Formats: sequence, structure tokens, C-alpha cells
Amino acid sequence: MRLLFLETSGAWTGASRIFTAVAHALATRGHETAILGPEGSDLVRSARTSRARVFELEGERRRTGRDAAQLAARLVEFPADTVFVHGDASHLVAARALTKTRKGLLVRRLGAGETLEPTRRTRQAEKAWPVRYLYTTETPRTGHAAPSGTMSALRADLGVPVPDGPPAIVDDGYAVLACIATREALRRATNVLRAGALLAHQHPGLRLRVIGSAASDPDLQVLASALGLARRVEWFSQAASIGTALEGASAGWVVADGDDAGLGMLQLMAHGVVPLAERTPVAMRYVTPSVHGILMATLDPPAMAAETTLLLADRERRATMGAAGRARVEREFTLRDMLAGFEQAARGSRDRRTPA
Repeated sequence: MRLLFLETSGAWTGASRIFTAVAHALATRGHETAILGPEGSDLVRSARTSRARVFELEGERRRTGRDAAQLAARLVEFPADTVFVHGDASHLVAARALTKTRKGLLVRRLGAGETLEPTRRTRQAEKAWPVRYLYTTETPRTGHAAPSGTMSALRADLGVPVPDGPPAIVDDGYAVLACIATREALRRATNVLRAGALLAHQHPGLRLRVIGSAASDPDLQVLASALGLARRVEWFSQAASIGTALEGASAGWVVADGDDAGLGMLQLMAHGVVPLAERTPVAMRYVTPSVHGILMATLDPPAMAAETTLLLADRERRATMGAAGRARVEREFTLRDMLAGFEQAARGSRDRRTPA
């Protein structure tokens, strides 16, 4: 099958990371895959390291009509059986492009914790071309009545690879504390730094690693200096390997939403690192409190520091929870299963290439 993954935002988010990972993995399985994103974007730069072909949308500002025309031209060069999208903007672009080429399946993925909102763009896109919805953690809402031409919904939960070999359990729990954070959750990320500053007063050797888009935020870096953590914090805004970023970590805070939150927790669990996070529906989907990780009702720095202290001080507890988390990822959230969900969504293109 030929599969094209469209992202009009170009930001390096959890959603775009999933598309890039899936496009690369499916290419290794023998499918022809391509990624289309804004020229010069973080998405395009990252996608160039994958096995997928990479195309660029020209123009600094995104315009639906122009992007649809560019996509239609690319579909002549790369006649995809299926186009995958995120969000109503990309959905409308793809729907209009497919009305020009008159063939191909459209699949819109809804990320972790995301529900389908019947926006004006979504309604326009559904009328223009049939769509199949690929859910991650939520089931379709009965309140959304799609047109008769809209295809059925499917589901593909998140999945991540599990490193070979058993995870290394750190003897000194107060050596490295990780924090996976996005720029969108910057306010909550500051709470992790404040909690880290409280811990540092009692444990001079403690270091903090900030991983994710929040790591490149200058305000967060200034706050770290103001809290006296300048020499204790390492910044991984675009970590080449999550394994490298998590090496030696005793535990990891996750301050993010949606796909970024889900991926962050699963990646920590896959590496045998205990995740800590705010108690949200997405967090509850992947982490059973006190079994795989620690979930808190609110991110209050003193309470966070106290909970982290209890965890870091107990090596046996960390080892037990880390093993339980890794086992759950191996059992329920494999990359193989996520890829199978994408393939199932794309397989309908063989039976239906034109609108009803």
C-alpha cells in the first residue's frame, strides 16, 4: 500500500512523532510511505531521518486552498491509497485535495484523550470526501452525526518499542530525575523545577533532565537559574534517543497532554523508569496508581517534592513498579499493535476509493 501522512502544523508534537514513527516502521514492512509537512519545519527535519519519503508544503502561512492544491499535485507524483491526517485543518486540506484526484481513502486520527468536535471545517471536510476515524483512547461520541458517506471508526492505541535486556535499576535514587515536558504545559513544568529545587537542598548530587519541547523555552531556563539549578539541569529539546535521555534516571515526571503525555508515560515505563504525573484521564489510561507509577490530584511543588522523596528513597519499590510498568507496555501497548491498527485503517482503501 502507498500511505501518505499529512501534517499542516509542522510542529514536532506527540502526534507528528507518531506519524513519523508509523511511516518509518511501515516502510520497513514493505509499504510505500511519505510524509508531507510545511517546508523547513521541525516535522520535516525530523522526518528526513526516517525511511519514508518527505515532501514539503511551500509558503510560510498555511492556506487551505493552496495546501490542498499542493497535496493534490503530490498525489499525482505519489498516488497514495490512503492519506492520514490530524486535526480539522489538515482534514479539510486532504478532503479538498482528494476531490481533485478522485481516488484514495482519508483517515483522520484522534489522539490520546481527544474527542471529535463537529467544527465547521470538519463538517465541510466530511461533505467533501468520506473519512474513516482512527481513535486512540476515546470511543466515538454519539452526539456527532456524520454524513452517510462517512466510514466507520477504528481504534489504534499508542505503542512504543521496549529496549532489549532488563532495565538498570539505579542504586542512588537521588542521582537523576527526568522531566518529560512540552511547551504547551510550561506552567506545570515550572512546578517540577520548583519541586526539584526543594529536593536539591537535601540532596546536593541530584540532577534534573528536562526532555521535550519545553527544554528549549528560555523562560524555563531562566527560572532554573533563579532557583539555583543552572548547573543541575540538562536540557534535551530534541533527544536523538529517549534511551540516552533516560539513562541513569530513577524516576520521571510527565507534564504534557494528549499524545505527548501518553507517549511520555509509556516511554518511561518501557525503560523501567517509574512515571509521576497529574491525575488526568490520559494518565489513568496508561498508569495504574501505585502499581505502574504515581499520580497526583494537583501539582503542588511541596507535595510533589514529598512524593518524589518517598519514591526515590525506596529502591525496592522503584524496581517493582518499574518492572510492572515495563511488563504492561510489553503486554498492552506494543508498537506492533499500533502499526496493525494503522494498517487496518488503511486496508479499506482497497475496497473503497471513491465517495458514495
